Amino acid sequence: MWTEIMSEQELTELFRKRSFKSRFPQAADRAVWEAGESAFRKKRFALYVENAQKWQEKSYSEIYPPLTARDFFAFMRTGNRSVFESFYFGRRTHLTLFCMAEAVEYRKRFLPEVVEGIWQLLSEPVWYLPAHGHYHEGDPMPRFDQPRTDLFCAETGSTLACVVQLLEKELRELSPELLNWVRAYCIERVIAPLEDETILPQWWLDGHNNWSPWCASNVAMTAFTFLRDQPERLARLTLKLIGVCERFYDRYAPDGGCDEGPGYFMVAGIRLMIFLDLLNAYTDNAFAALYREEKFRNIGDYIAKVHLVGPWFASMADSPAKFDRMEAGLLNRYAELSGSRRLKSFAVEAAYGFAPASVTEVADGTAGTGEFPHLVLFNELAQTFWFPADLTRGNRACERQTILPDLEFFLFRQNPADDWSGTILCMKGGHNDESHNHNDIGQFEVFYDGTPVVIDCGSTEYTKFTFSSRRYENRFLNSSGHDVPSFNGILQSPGAEFRASGMTISDAVSIDIAGAYPRACGVESCVRRASLSDDGTAVIEDSVQGTGEIAVAIPLYCAVKPEEEDGAIRIGKMQLRVSGISVVRIEEIPLHDTRMESSWGRTLWCIHLGTQVCGSGRWSMTFSPIQ
Repeated sequence: MWTEIMSEQELTELFRKRSFKSRFPQAADRAVWEAGESAFRKKRFALYVENAQKWQEKSYSEIYPPLTARDFFAFMRTGNRSVFESFYFGRRTHLTLFCMAEAVEYRKRFLPEVVEGIWQLLSEPVWYLPAHGHYHEGDPMPRFDQPRTDLFCAETGSTLACVVQLLEKELRELSPELLNWVRAYCIERVIAPLEDETILPQWWLDGHNNWSPWCASNVAMTAFTFLRDQPERLARLTLKLIGVCERFYDRYAPDGGCDEGPGYFMVAGIRLMIFLDLLNAYTDNAFAALYREEKFRNIGDYIAKVHLVGPWFASMADSPAKFDRMEAGLLNRYAELSGSRRLKSFAVEAAYGFAPASVTEVADGTAGTGEFPHLVLFNELAQTFWFPADLTRGNRACERQTILPDLEFFLFRQNPADDWSGTILCMKGGHNDESHNHNDIGQFEVFYDGTPVVIDCGSTEYTKFTFSSRRYENRFLNSSGHDVPSFNGILQSPGAEFRASGMTISDAVSIDIAGAYPRACGVESCVRRASLSDDGTAVIEDSVQGTGEIAVAIPLYCAVKPEEEDGAIRIGKMQLRVSGISVVRIEEIPLHDTRMESSWGRTLWCIHLGTQVCGSGRWSMTFSPIQ
């Protein structure tokens, strides 16, 4: 057990003796900051300075927009989260930007904006998001007696810790007392709520999902920066955080699959790695043996296994389908610790923005744009100092068939040596109590020549209702928003008992998805079989057994407009032919949701299929490349 590797007393003695160095080089260490100027570093460093200069010309109210009661209260009053959060994350993004620009240039030109950013964060009534507070019924103001160390309160503490580790010397010259305020606020808001038994327990301490390593790693960064002179307190908290991450790790299946989807990997598996990296850095590598475990390697390899092509990933659960950037530095660090060649190669591909092999210029990300997703100072430092040194593009280690048997995720590639050509088919099983679940057992996706054909739409923008009892009222969060059947108008149900069964794997994959539906639907068995031929033809076959008349409806979601022609449907460069089921209609779906628009643009289409069976039935959907 992780908590038995070092006792609280051993940690206390170690922390009492050791010298706590900054996790990344301080800005004053000019030899390190100015060394090894690769093309990537030159371009990215120039972006930091260029964007910082642009923002420096704006007023402080634009750089650090005010957080108003109106916008905070909107969550409880209207369900809106986005307005407050855009300003909240913008403030932290700009503080990160000015810190990085100052560290790069080191002329004290951006220090006033750094100080202003610190001041603004210290002026916020709370650091957690409205969606994560405790409230009295009907009151939009969060409870004063129940502070929260949520994801972003912890991340704020970590950000300020990184600011201090990076620029402590320079800030101390300006105002020693400012550093005292930062330390006191971080301890009071991030650490103390975890220690106070009179406060409602922070639920993420149970290790259930991404919150656990995400919060724990940020709390650890905060504690290792601001509790250095309190070894007993630091040891006690460290041991608690070790237990949190161990519980998170233990609930992972051996195949390393992230049931929250690839969109959460960077704040789940990667955050576990960050926590262990910090822990080892400040305990003389006492926990390094954990890096050698197969499960730890599998957790990292997951993200490479669910990558489809280019910026596209299998968009399971609340995950978006498309990633504009992914920090190659963090991926590379995980690969170095786990010894994974697959992840090492994937990190290099991330450095090129997952572009085709013909692209030779390394991507620079979106440094300093001030747009959501926000820049995180720890991540920017990791991208600077953990970025792959060897950018030689090699074997991506793709396979024709990739199986995560515990997660029940299946992926087929027609051309594993060149994932930009040919057909890619994936399907998922599992159960309907997975984190960020969509009640979508049997969901499949088809891509051809690097473009989406039939898709998983992903999640809409989060609101008050996204994680409430009304979650499944949202079309795209229930099975009607996925390409799985409904029977007699009945959709899949949430809960661990609603699951796939009977998995068989050969040249094709079959799962029985009937267990995902309540018995009232009249279906006793529904075996869905997915296969991919050498010529790029993908086939989904469903075989149903039940009682009485069963009305079947299947929606197929497409990112390009389907066109009916010659008894088939053209979807981009593929043709769909159905057997045993009919096309009922084609629906055009305008999108007015920023989260979905970022993946699909302004419109989706849905091909509605339907049939009627008596007791048993069989139908198929065949997707063939158009020659």
